[in-house]
Amino acid sequence: MTDVIIAFKGGRAWREHQQAERRAPSRRYPARIARQIALAHALRRRLERGEFADFADMARQLGFTRARVTQLMDLLLLAPEVQEEILFLELPPGAQPVSERGLREAVLGTIDWQEQRRRWGELKREINAST
Repeated sequence: MTDVIIAFKGGRAWREHQQAERRAPSRRYPARIARQIALAHALRRRLERGEFADFADMARQLGFTRARVTQLMDLLLLAPEVQEEILFLELPPGAQPVSERGLREAVLGTIDWQEQRRRWGELKREINAST
């Protein structure tokens, strides 16, 4: 004999489950770009402690290309306030509205921190509009 199970959505248990889901805060995780900035800071500290002779040595030891190490270290050229905001940026699972490449193109196109802050503000408005 074959059992047939029909899922019924709409009963009291289902409504209670739906209400509980709406009440529960959605989980949020650090943005990928935040983790990359944190990595750049950690690598800079290791370089300052003498664990690496230079960026080329760092790349060899970590199995990165020299270009990738430079890209990561370029994130440290962001204005401190922008870095801080990014480090505390948390997003729902699967949402990554700003990529490292997008950040480099939009904000790191200038070394002027004032201009970076302005560009970051524009990018944040775009991010908030999309989420």
